[in-house]
Amino acid sequence: LLALSCGGNTGHSPSPSAAGSTASPASSPSGGAVASYGLLLTAGTLEMITPAGTIAAHAGVAAPSVHTCGPGTGAVLQPPVSASDTKVYYRDGNTAIKFLTPEGQTGNVTTVPGSATTVSFFSVSPDDQRIAVLVEDLSPATTIKLSLYVEDLNGHTNHSVIFTNTVPKFKSATTLWPMGWHNSLLLLAVWAPCTFEPAGLVPLEWHVANAVTAVRVAKIGNPCIPSYWPSPAGVACIDLSTKLASRFDWAGNATGSATAQGSEFQSGLSPSGRSLFLTPGQGIGAPAPATRIVVLGTGGGSAVAGHSACLWIDEGHLLAPDAVISFPSSTATTATVASKITALPASGQCAGRFPGGL
Repeated sequence: LLALSCGGNTGHSPSPSAAGSTASPASSPSGGAVASYGLLLTAGTLEMITPAGTIAAHAGVAAPSVHTCGPGTGAVLQPPVSASDTKVYYRDGNTAIKFLTPEGQTGNVTTVPGSATTVSFFSVSPDDQRIAVLVEDLSPATTIKLSLYVEDLNGHTNHSVIFTNTVPKFKSATTLWPMGWHNSLLLLAVWAPCTFEPAGLVPLEWHVANAVTAVRVAKIGNPCIPSYWPSPAGVACIDLSTKLASRFDWAGNATGSATAQGSEFQSGLSPSGRSLFLTPGQGIGAPAPATRIVVLGTGGGSAVAGHSACLWIDEGHLLAPDAVISFPSSTATTATVASKITALPASGQCAGRFPGGL
């Protein structure tokens, strides 16, 4: 999908900066390294979930316009959330990008294109300096116009459109979502833009691309099914034909694997890349929620019934839509160990991990 930059400065009209107040970098209660949180959207609220299953901070998130690909067909929408190494950013309504810190501070940052027929997905760089935005223009009757641009987070300065495309409003078409940064490279998930059945959708591929030229430098996925959420170590990818779940780094190299069992369909790699989880598919006729955790190369792990993890909070804790799963990774070296389940106050939609640096 990403081959060469289209260049130019079309597709987005800069608007006055909506930059708000700033906050100090987040730190752990002891003043050491930055604490880790799972991000959850529930009932119009963005929550920062601690490894203990409590809510450290939250902010209200206004719903955007309802976007469709036509009668009976929904537009596939990513959670409107991105994390840097100091803040969590979210799209409030159609256009406003705001921030939330672990201390509960909020403020305005910038704006992105948005309307009843236009929707934007975004990712902020770990150092809070740049923002990548993919704009989908759904106004044509049978097609979607795609435009990917990168600019300074504040002020709409140094704006550059690096990729454009037009795709049909079909389930078999593909769109891109900027979902992270790695060593100044953009991490883009490839998705279907339209669907009749939204449950259980996963990326088709992950692309690693130059954030200035859009030249692709690595690809992960297809035929294997890659993780929904990325890790600093890369992503896991399940090959349904061989029943093998492989660990891929951001250069696109397979660096380890484990056996996938039965109906395991989705996966996630821990921040260090040492462990991965596997869960069944979702939707009509899907198996009951469950999570199997594997420590690569050891034979150790854990199995949890009733909850499907969506991402890792840290090496010892996973976020599910309705719970936090505590995994004693340091002791799971040769055998299966027991995991602890902490129910969340309310279930929701997983929206990423803080800190967001990859």
